[in-house]
Amino acid sequence: MQRRQDIDQIRGLAILLMIMVHGAATWAPSNASTTSFLAIVVASLGGLAAPLFVTVGGWVTVQSAWTLRKAFIRFTFLMMAQFLVNITAPHLFDPFTPGVLSLFAILYLLAPLWIRIARNSIACGTTLVLIGFINIVLSPGDASLTWNDRIEVSGVDQIVSHLLVTGTYPLFPWMFFSILGAGINIHTPTIRGLGLVVAFGMFLCISFLYESMQTGIPFAQPRGEAILTFFPANTPFLIGACTGVLILWILLEHRQTFRGLHHLGQLSLTLYIVHFIPIYLGSSAVLAWSSAVPVVIAFTVVWWPMGVFWRTRFPTYSLEYALRQISRHEEERAP
Repeated sequence: MQRRQDIDQIRGLAILLMIMVHGAATWAPSNASTTSFLAIVVASLGGLAAPLFVTVGGWVTVQSAWTLRKAFIRFTFLMMAQFLVNITAPHLFDPFTPGVLSLFAILYLLAPLWIRIARNSIACGTTLVLIGFINIVLSPGDASLTWNDRIEVSGVDQIVSHLLVTGTYPLFPWMFFSILGAGINIHTPTIRGLGLVVAFGMFLCISFLYESMQTGIPFAQPRGEAILTFFPANTPFLIGACTGVLILWILLEHRQTFRGLHHLGQLSLTLYIVHFIPIYLGSSAVLAWSSAVPVVIAFTVVWWPMGVFWRTRFPTYSLEYALRQISRHEEERAP
């Protein structure tokens, strides 16, 4: 079986979007508008980076021959990788702050549970809806928490809390996207089926926008008072992100639209960690709006040819290759 390059392309796009949103968050002027057309486009695409990344992770995990030994190796490796991210970007994280890589670590450890849910189409859909309702009723992510509250850790209990519900990428509700990805892989829904879900999601998103216009509450913000928030990932965000992810999936699955982008998907872990180094080194730079835009665009785009060169010329110099060697498993290949 050959590796699915279209899936790697989707993951490569997720990495580029993540690099873009991190660059924008670092170099955007403090007085930059959050309601301009450009700001909304950047926020919308950037907001899809992590959901798309986790959805692809769920899709790929279904292809993996899960064993307890492999799960513990990957869990340990990814937790160490998260620590590496944290010390690479000390202006953003504490050394032991849980993040998206620790989310992947715990998701892989628990893979037999959520993949079993995803295998039953009714259970899969019901679980996704249930996650949304629990998120509304119980608000486990606690919208009152500040960024510092989500990244600071003072003990094991706080690390566990951030891993599960209060961190930047906690297991709940982010497992929503891993179950979504697994369900897409297992049930291979038709374009028509995905289109119906997208249409319903668009209807709800328009309803959220109308509510924002009527109440004066911002439509979307990373955190604070807004209809859609990323920290925590509230239910309107889950709906909006799910809709956006499915649109990209419809456009890109079984297609290789962007030449060489699949190489970035095959280096996703490595690129995720490495891109924080220049962000940290340039984090003190204060840019005007006229220079911030080209800087962010250039910083994002340059990783594309760099990733292709890296993957084609030095394929063994990556964290992905190291993980395969340590776990003594062949690279996961999609049919």
